[in-house]
Amino acid sequence: MNECYLVTGAGGGMGHEIAKQLLDKDNFVVVSDLYEDVLKSMYSEYERCVIIPQNLMDVNSAKEIVSAATKRCGKIKGFVHCAGFDKMAAITQNKYDDIIGLMTIHAIIPILICGQIAKKINHADSCSIVLISSVSAHEGAAGHTAYAAAKGAIEGFLKPAAAELADKGIRINVIAPGVVQTNMSKGWIEKLDDNQRKRLNAQYPFGLGKPEYIRDLIDFLLSDKSKWITGQTIIIDGGRLCK
Repeated sequence: MNECYLVTGAGGGMGHEIAKQLLDKDNFVVVSDLYEDVLKSMYSEYERCVIIPQNLMDVNSAKEIVSAATKRCGKIKGFVHCAGFDKMAAITQNKYDDIIGLMTIHAIIPILICGQIAKKINHADSCSIVLISSVSAHEGAAGHTAYAAAKGAIEGFLKPAAAELADKGIRINVIAPGVVQTNMSKGWIEKLDDNQRKRLNAQYPFGLGKPEYIRDLIDFLLSDKSKWITGQTIIIDGGRLCK
């Protein structure tokens, strides 16, 4: 039976980078995002790629996407949850629907997907899961209260999940990037004035992040080179939290 990797948010910057790298290594990869046409434009050239468009704001999607992936490709060898969005707002302006949306896409859905994967894995198999947090959950990032809370929720999930999943031979880790130059961050970065942009750049001794920096860390965590690593939150921020 084939083994495959599942990458959600594969239509975005970080998701696309890791999915493409896995495909370039001749792996079977299931890519998922909201818009099928976007996925087809990115991955139609890859014979080992399976496109499964999915609305991950629907809690039923967790079971559906894992079932579809295993039916089409076999065992899930690795899962990376890159789907997500940010909704900046002052704490006085947070709205219930926005908070629920952020919690759903960043915490509830990946937790449910992990549970669905665990149901299909035996200890004889091996699987590595990588979830995405943010340095926003580790610092005073004004305007990011709801987003940081959602990311903090997935970090709170990590340790007990790692303890349970180890019995099934599943490793699970979280990475917490600083600002990475993707379409998601582009919107608010472009709204900064010159002084604000200078202050942002000054916070990153090694420059703002690029999707390939995150890709390489994820690739390592998915591989057997990290087979002794589980239950860890790894900050990758170009020195941001050292400042």
